[in-house]
Amino acid sequence: MALTYTEIEEQKNTRIVIFFAVVVLFYFVIAILLATVTKAFFGMEFEARGMSPFLTSRQLLNVLLFALFAAVVHSAYSVHNALSFVRGNLEAVDVDASDTYHQRFKTVVDEVNVATGNKYKIIPVVIPTVAMNAFTVSNRSKEAILGITEGLLSKLNRQQLEAVVAHEVGHIVSGDSYQTTIGCALFGIYAAMLGGLEKGFRSGRIRVSGRGGGAIVLFLFLIYILLYIMQFFYNLVRLFVSRDRELRADALAVKLTRDPISLSEALYMISRGWKGLGSIDRNLESLFIMNPVEDKVDESEGLWADLLSTHPPIRKRMEILAQMAHADVREIQENVIRQEKLKERLVETITEPEGPRWMVMDKEKGWKGPFSIAQMMHLGWVTPESWLKGLNEESVKQAKEEPFLKPYFDGQIQMLNTTSFVCPRCQQSLVEETYEGANVARCVFCGGILLEEGKIPRIIIRKEVGFDERIQRLAALIQKEGLKKVQTKERINPLFYLKCPKCGNNMMRNCYTLAYLVEVDRCPPCHLIWFDKDELEVVQVLIENAQSV
Repeated sequence: MALTYTEIEEQKNTRIVIFFAVVVLFYFVIAILLATVTKAFFGMEFEARGMSPFLTSRQLLNVLLFALFAAVVHSAYSVHNALSFVRGNLEAVDVDASDTYHQRFKTVVDEVNVATGNKYKIIPVVIPTVAMNAFTVSNRSKEAILGITEGLLSKLNRQQLEAVVAHEVGHIVSGDSYQTTIGCALFGIYAAMLGGLEKGFRSGRIRVSGRGGGAIVLFLFLIYILLYIMQFFYNLVRLFVSRDRELRADALAVKLTRDPISLSEALYMISRGWKGLGSIDRNLESLFIMNPVEDKVDESEGLWADLLSTHPPIRKRMEILAQMAHADVREIQENVIRQEKLKERLVETITEPEGPRWMVMDKEKGWKGPFSIAQMMHLGWVTPESWLKGLNEESVKQAKEEPFLKPYFDGQIQMLNTTSFVCPRCQQSLVEETYEGANVARCVFCGGILLEEGKIPRIIIRKEVGFDERIQRLAALIQKEGLKKVQTKERINPLFYLKCPKCGNNMMRNCYTLAYLVEVDRCPPCHLIWFDKDELEVVQVLIENAQSV
C-alpha cells in the first residue's frame, strides 16, 4: 500500500518518546552502577566492619540528585554550544556572498524557511569537500545550522537543492535535530569518560605502579567495561529511531516542496557519489541526510538493520517518494544518469580568445603588443590618438580610425570591472571575473589568476568548464616531467619573487601539492594564490584525471 507524506507524518512515532525515556533511564542507571561498583570495589574493608558494600537508600538518593545536577549543567552547556561544536568538527564555513553557487543555496534556504513560517533562525554553511552530503543541527534558542558540502552543491539543480534543503528543514521543524542534540549532550559525560579511559589504556598511561596500582587498574577496567556496555545499548536505542527520523524528514520535504521526484533524484545522486567526510564523531552520523560512513547494513532491512543502521535503505526511501508521485524508481534512476551525461556534454570548453590583435606605439618604449581589444582599453594609456597597426597589416593608423575600437571610445561598450589588486607580473589592474561560480581576479595581459585558497576546492569540485587539447597535453607533460623538474630545479632568485597583490610581500613559489606538481605562487598570510596562465586549468585537469582512474 502506497504511503503518502500525510500518513508518514501522522505516524507519531512512539519510539521517539520511548527513546528519550530510555536515554534518561540509561543516564541514571549508569550513574547508579558507577557509584555501586565504586563502593563495592573500595568498600570491602567496610564490609569487614559489618557495613554493606552496596548503596543505601540515602546514598542512592544522593547519587540520583548529583547525576541530575550534572545532567542539567552538562546538557545546558552542550546544547548551548552544539552549533559551534558541530560546525567546528565539520570545518563548515559561511556562504560566500560573491559565489553564485553559495548565493543560490542561501536563497533556497531562505525560501524554504519562509514556507515554514520563519520560526527558526537558520544559518546556511558549506563544508569545503568533494563529498556529497547535507546536515542540520539546532539548539533550544530556535537557532539552527543547515550545511551542505561543496560536492553536493555543485551537482544539484535548483529543484533538487530545494528538496534537500526542505529535508533538512524538516528535521529542524519536527524537533528531530534538537532531540538528537539533547541525546548526545546527556551522554556527553559518559562518552568523555569512555574516551579518556580508551586513550589511557592505549597510550599505556594507565598501568600498575606502586602499592595498590593493580587494584586501581582493575577498577578502571571494570568502569571501562560498564561504560562500553551502556554506550553500546545507548547506540542501539539511538540507531533504532534514526531510520524513522529520515522517513519523516523526507515526508516533510515533500509537504514543503510538493516535489517527491526531485528529492528522490537527489538521494540517488548522493548514493552514487562519495558521502564520506573523513574522520568525524560517530554520534554525528545521524545528523546527515545519508550516512557518511559506508556500511552495507544501511541498505539492509529487518530487525538487525533497524538496530545497527542510522538511515533507511536508499531504495526504500526512493520507492516511498516514487509512490507519492505515482512514478517508477527505475525511471528516476535512469533520468539522473541522463542528466549527468547531458551535463558532461554541455561542459564549456576553454579555448584561446579569438579576434583581432594590434601592436600599439608607446611613446617611450616603442611598439608593444600584440594586444586584443580588451587588453588595449585596459592599458590606460591608449587613446583615440594612439597609433597602432594590425598583425597582418603594414599600414599604420590612429585608434579612432579602427572600426573595432570605435564603440569603446564612444562609450557604447561597458568597461571591464577592475579590482583593487595589481597583476604581480604586468603591474596592471586585475579584472573581476566569475569562474565556475566563484569570483576571481584575472590579468587580461598575461592571463594569470589571483584567488583565495578557500575558493580553489569549489572550482575544482565544479565541472562547468572543460579543457581543449592544448591544456590536456600541457597537463600530461607536467604530470610526466613535473617531478623531474622539481627535483632538479635551482633555488629561485628572491629578486624575481612575485609580490603579493594584497600585502606587497614576496610570495612563496612552490607546488600546488606534492601530488600535483604545478608551481604556483602563494602568500600564506593573505591566503592568496597566484596561478600563471594555464596553471589553474592544468591543476583541474590533473585532479579530474586522478579522480576518474
